Amino acid sequence: MRQSTAFLVVAFLSVFLSTAVAATAQVVVYAEPDITISTGYSNLQTQKANNLFYDHSGPYLDADFAWTLPLVVPVQLGFGATGSGYWDRQSVFTPASENFYYPYEHLNSDVGLFELEPRAGVHFGGQTGLYAVPRIGAGLLIDSYSIDQSTTNNGNTYFFTRNHSGAAFEVRPAIQVGYSWGYISAGVEGSYLYSWGDFGGLGHNAQEYRIGAFVTFKF
Repeated sequence: MRQSTAFLVVAFLSVFLSTAVAATAQVVVYAEPDITISTGYSNLQTQKANNLFYDHSGPYLDADFAWTLPLVVPVQLGFGATGSGYWDRQSVFTPASENFYYPYEHLNSDVGLFELEPRAGVHFGGQTGLYAVPRIGAGLLIDSYSIDQSTTNNGNTYFFTRNHSGAAFEVRPAIQVGYSWGYISAGVEGSYLYSWGDFGGLGHNAQEYRIGAFVTFKF
C-alpha cells in the first residue's frame, strides 16, 4: 500500500513538473523581449550625518531587459541595472593659507548608487499607440561615497577624506507612460526608491526620486 501510494505521488509529481516545464518553455518561446534605456533627473535623500555633504540632485541611467508574456493582460518580467551619481564642491576659508589672494581650499563630494533589480510590470494598452506600464523592482543596492572634510585645531586647518562602500536592500515602484510605433516606443517615467542597509555616515536608509525619459526597442 505504501509502495503504491509512493508510486502515485512520484507519477503525479513527474507529470506535474513535466507539464509545468513544457508550459514555461512555451511561454518563454512566445514571450516578446525588449530593452529599454532611460535617463533623467534623480534626487537623493538620506540621514546625512557627521557634517557629510553632497548634492541631492544628479543624473541617472537605467537599462531594463524584459519579456512580455502573452497573457490576457500582458505581464512583463525582467531585470534592470541602474545607477545614479551626486557630486558637489564646497570652498573652505583657510586664514593660514599661503595664497593671500585666494585663501580657500576646495572640498569635493562624490556619492554613487548602483542597483540590480528583478522587475515585474503590467502592460496596459495595445501593440501600437498610447500605453502605460506600472511595475515594481526590488534587489541589491551598492552605495559608495568619497567626501572631503576639514577640521581646525590651534588655528591650523586640516583636510581629510571619508570613504565608504556598503550594501542595502531596495524596493522601487515605477511607472512608464509612452507611445509605441510597434518595434520602437518612447515616453516618460517616474519612480520612487526606498532602501535600508549600510550607508556609512549617511545613515541606515535612503530615498531616491526619479523622473526621466525612455526609449524601448522590441526584438
